[in-house]
Amino acid sequence: MRRVIAFVIRYPIWTHVLLFSVIGFGLISLTQLRYSFFPQITPSIINIEVAYPGASPDEVAEGVVLKIEENLDGLEGVDRITSVSRENFATVTVEITRDAELDKVLTDVKNAIDRINSFPIDVEKPVIFEQKFRMRSLSIVLYGSADLYNLKFFAEEFRDELMAKEGISQVSFEGLPNLEFSIEISEASRRRYGISFDEIATAVRKANLNISGGKFETADEEILIRAWGRNYYASELYDLPVRGDEGGSVVYLRDIATITEQWEDIPDKRYYNDQTAVILNLDQTEQEDIIAIADSTRAAIQRFNESHDNVQAVVWDDRTVPLRQRIDLLAKNGLIGLMLVIIALGFFLKLRLSFWVAIGIPFSFAGMLIVASFWGITINVISLFGMIIVVGILVDDAIVVAENIYSHYERGAPALKAAIDGTMEVLAPVTTSILTTVIAFIPYFYLDGMLGKFIWQMALVVIASLLFSLIEAFFVLPAHLAHSRGLDAKQAVPAIRRKIEHIIHVLTHRIYAPLLRKALTHKWITIVVPIALVMVTYGMIRGGVIGVTIFPFVDADTIPINISLVAGRQEQDTDSLLARIEQVCRQVNDEIKAEREDSADVILGIKREIGANSFGESGGHAGRLTLQLLDAEYRDMQSYHISDR
Repeated sequence: MRRVIAFVIRYPIWTHVLLFSVIGFGLISLTQLRYSFFPQITPSIINIEVAYPGASPDEVAEGVVLKIEENLDGLEGVDRITSVSRENFATVTVEITRDAELDKVLTDVKNAIDRINSFPIDVEKPVIFEQKFRMRSLSIVLYGSADLYNLKFFAEEFRDELMAKEGISQVSFEGLPNLEFSIEISEASRRRYGISFDEIATAVRKANLNISGGKFETADEEILIRAWGRNYYASELYDLPVRGDEGGSVVYLRDIATITEQWEDIPDKRYYNDQTAVILNLDQTEQEDIIAIADSTRAAIQRFNESHDNVQAVVWDDRTVPLRQRIDLLAKNGLIGLMLVIIALGFFLKLRLSFWVAIGIPFSFAGMLIVASFWGITINVISLFGMIIVVGILVDDAIVVAENIYSHYERGAPALKAAIDGTMEVLAPVTTSILTTVIAFIPYFYLDGMLGKFIWQMALVVIASLLFSLIEAFFVLPAHLAHSRGLDAKQAVPAIRRKIEHIIHVLTHRIYAPLLRKALTHKWITIVVPIALVMVTYGMIRGGVIGVTIFPFVDADTIPINISLVAGRQEQDTDSLLARIEQVCRQVNDEIKAEREDSADVILGIKREIGANSFGESGGHAGRLTLQLLDAEYRDMQSYHISDR
């Protein structure tokens, strides 16, 4: 190792090549990394969805869920089975073990469910599929004074515009039931014409089709034959013939039935600020970038709002906001770390030496980005958390190496010899200190469960950054210091530097040295004082002076309010109760607004949902409100204070 270190110190061209190569390829890797809120993991989950129209949750659990669970019990490769029984619907989730093959388990699950022949008669065919990677990017609330029919038109138009953009492929609706055609036939009309229900249903079924009749070729062209009969609006069914006779008399559907177009009768309604709303959810796939999705969507929302008056669009639950905040925090911490390293080392050593030590931060991050790109890691809240952790300890090894080289130089060694001897002297202890930290993060690669699927990315970021900082401290830093003017004996010492050296001499020989002598003379002090501090700390924790919690409280910008009435209650009752709670929320907002000096609203918007809540319940008896609060930076008020009010 001494020969290698001596070689790169004597021939610094190789250190320059290493430095610029790592930083250059690191920047290239940064441009290739995608952004996501959470790490992109390959799901190992199989979903089973079964519709049971007209059944209560208890009937769904007894007639569907229990039979599925019994047939899947003991299946090879299955780790855990969870289920949710709702009104008219059942969902069973099958989680597979770490070493199982998803395709094989999926086939076994399908075969096991196909063997069930005791489902109730009204149960529809189970839908079995493997869960694909989908991650919510943000949501758009489309609301206004228009009715749901017009909102549907605007929502579909806006969805088509978003889907046409590169990088956006997953847009789904909430609060938009399916349209249905209702054909109501009175008994008197049916008897008057002597027509049965089956005859009417058959006429509608046969006429409402698009049929291909093949093709025939002529000498000049090829002609396709098609019959266009499918109808997409209720009004198009009025002239549908049901029966005719040889005399030319025709009975049309409008003569015997009332045809209406209506929404599917399911509890699925959304309101925003007490106006009818439709929610557009934008999800991210493995090949897409959450930052690009958010930027494109916000630009589209701005154009939509400028061109529409009665209907407006607002961003809801933008996952890029906390992601951007962590990126800003990392950038700020990195810059502050660079400045602190330069200032602190410039005070104790020299400014030129501190600059080369600080280079370890961008070098280590560039190397880490290369590794992250190779492993397919995205820039997400977990990997950013690892970067924020490691940024504070990246240059610890470089500081030790630089200080030891400078110490050899102060004792009279030439620059090259000081760099070689100083590096070799601390090679073992510095390597040991870095490897102990690396070893502490290695167990994260072996965690099971959902946490283990993405927490390893934080560990990889920390380990890669530390290893590249070790490379920089032993192969890049010594060569730069050896050929730096900071170790030039002929360079004149400025007057301010002499004053700094005097201050350091006073601190070390007049303050630190006497304290060290007393500690060495009275060894019991160095034992008793730490023990006393540990006991005081333990007493403060047991006494409640210092609180203990698993996770710290992180203030949110939304407040959820969930309600669940007795299963079977009408959605009108749920909507009425939610409307009353919403009115109370607006009163609280007015009270807080009157108390604030800036008279700003703390509740910016209220989303009301009927048909589901955060507890996984669905049906007319379930609902929730979500309060969108003023950003915490400007709110200056904890969300739980608003919740208490």
